[in-house]
Amino acid sequence: MKAKPYITIIGAANMDITAKANTKIIHQDSNPSTIRHSHGGVGRNIAENLARLGTSVKLMAPLGTDTFGKELLAGCQAVGINMDYCYVSEDITTPSYLAMLDEKGELYVGAADMSCKLPIRHIIGHQDMINESQILFVDTNLEQEVLEFILDCFVGKDLYVDPISVTKAQKIKHLMSRFHTIKMNRFEAAALAGIPLDKEDELKRAGNFFLEQGAKRIIISLGAKGLYYRTEETEIRLPATSLTPQNATGAGDALMAGIAYCSLHGQTDDYTARFGKAMAEMTLLSEDTVNSDISVAEMKLH
Repeated sequence: MKAKPYITIIGAANMDITAKANTKIIHQDSNPSTIRHSHGGVGRNIAENLARLGTSVKLMAPLGTDTFGKELLAGCQAVGINMDYCYVSEDITTPSYLAMLDEKGELYVGAADMSCKLPIRHIIGHQDMINESQILFVDTNLEQEVLEFILDCFVGKDLYVDPISVTKAQKIKHLMSRFHTIKMNRFEAAALAGIPLDKEDELKRAGNFFLEQGAKRIIISLGAKGLYYRTEETEIRLPATSLTPQNATGAGDALMAGIAYCSLHGQTDDYTARFGKAMAEMTLLSEDTVNSDISVAEMKLH
């Protein structure tokens, strides 16, 4: 029998510690907050969203054998993520991410300990599995040399990337022609394109820039201003739906998962953009990084 199509994700899995302030944040003071622990990491978040949509997904991430690592491994397996290809070593500390949210649920400041590395030899050992995947996603938590090795090794695959942050986006600045799909927030897109993105016409200019660099598809999340979706043939501008966010962390990961899911199933650009937006909005309504209620049936497209 023909194997079920699957998506391979090479990136980060980490423990998220999120503190949401109960009132306006006071600098240099202890702020009454609600603190939660959850499983995170851009690659892992996308993998869980995809698994909840019924997609076969294999995650390759570095994990320690410490308490966080064991909890992540078991938790990811429980939601249907294939963790057989992770690099697990007692010599590394499992990555962690700390997010301080303001009283509105927006990210105030974040801190990440992502110092562990994924060895190139581990990727080489699983080349066949990666080659057989329909979509290959990477995030920029990977070391520069690891990221470039993947691009050189898997030429011809549909490669998707999330730059993650303005700083880490610099890793792909000279590599954009190698990616099929780049999903960014407005700040990452502005940094890569050198365009402020404060006005609507600047979105079009940024879209043109990324297409000229060689990318096939660009998605720019604009927070409360909605979404911009662009290919050579299509330009889609979707306004945001009015809602009260509970946690802004993870919405972009859900957006990327929705885009990848629709691409795997051959959906139109319009449907794909709206589905991705619906995924992000459903995540914003959850206190967790991934909304456990996400499913194809629950998506409400606007």
